[in-house]
Amino acid sequence: MSLYKTVPFYDNWLDVSGLKEGSGVDHTCRLDPSFFDIFEHMTVTKKKQWRIEAAQRCHETLGPYPALCFSGGIDSQAMLHCFSEADLEAHVIIFTFKDSLNKQDSDHAKMYCLEHDIPYREIEFDIVSFLTRDNTDITRKYGSTSPHFNTHYRFVEVLTHLGYTGVCFGGQAPDRLNGIYGSNLDKVPMRWSVISDKFQIANQGSFLSFSPELAWATTLSTPPFDSSVNIDQLNNLAQSDKNRTYKEYRELVHERYKLKIQGYTNMGFSIIPQETKYTGFELVNTHFEKLHNDGWFFEKQFRQPLSRLDGGKYNKDTHQYKIGLNPDQTEKLENIYLKKFASRP
Repeated sequence: MSLYKTVPFYDNWLDVSGLKEGSGVDHTCRLDPSFFDIFEHMTVTKKKQWRIEAAQRCHETLGPYPALCFSGGIDSQAMLHCFSEADLEAHVIIFTFKDSLNKQDSDHAKMYCLEHDIPYREIEFDIVSFLTRDNTDITRKYGSTSPHFNTHYRFVEVLTHLGYTGVCFGGQAPDRLNGIYGSNLDKVPMRWSVISDKFQIANQGSFLSFSPELAWATTLSTPPFDSSVNIDQLNNLAQSDKNRTYKEYRELVHERYKLKIQGYTNMGFSIIPQETKYTGFELVNTHFEKLHNDGWFFEKQFRQPLSRLDGGKYNKDTHQYKIGLNPDQTEKLENIYLKKFASRP
């Protein structure tokens, strides 16, 4: 095991024991409502302080030889911005899929590094071999039913063998969707925090939610996204009606992406947006679609079987986790948020 203790949430501000125990109890925000007073007047100086402090706190948990996994997306761009601004030593790692199967992300990541004069280390990864050979083994090892996250867990293993003492991913700050905070911090991204003891390396799976000051400042800087359509439901429907629902799903994702870019810009992050939000697996999907003449081959071959693996024991907790804010916390957040975005409902 790593000598360096992973601290998933600074000062334990977010309790995710419900996920760890499989009890279906939402994540609990342990911040006193008065904590949110610091966001009443978010100055440029305060935002810079929170960016730097978040990087410093995170860096302390990663040991002397940390790695920052950089996908090129705006979350990992924000992470790099904070570490660079804090002048902290860390290796920036860009995993490039063999045969350019994540070219849309890796090219953007390298361009961002060149634009900001950030040195990086490039590691080629055979994604096709991994999915066809090791995907189910990683599910058995870490309990994930997502091939995307299984791939990230293998990244951690690779970096362990290369001698790194800690690894960090961009993650995400709690969003506000239809007046609910933190519905994006569900069981898949937050699984990082409950399996850290299984890694032989310290890790932070969600840098942007690690420090409460940075996490909530980012949330309160992002314009609201209100939709009568449930994006998660659309994503599930897309399996059976891809022509209608997938297009609608991607349009909604793009609208949220544009608002997120505004929020990150408001927070002072140096961002170079991509054309749209990528999952990193678009070209992988296309590769298998061409091979098998089936647009859903990736899902049917590499995702759906994980839910049924070993009698479905890795997919029994179907609760959609979110942050269970109490009424006082919610009221304080809403007073700040709605004042800032008064023109929006």
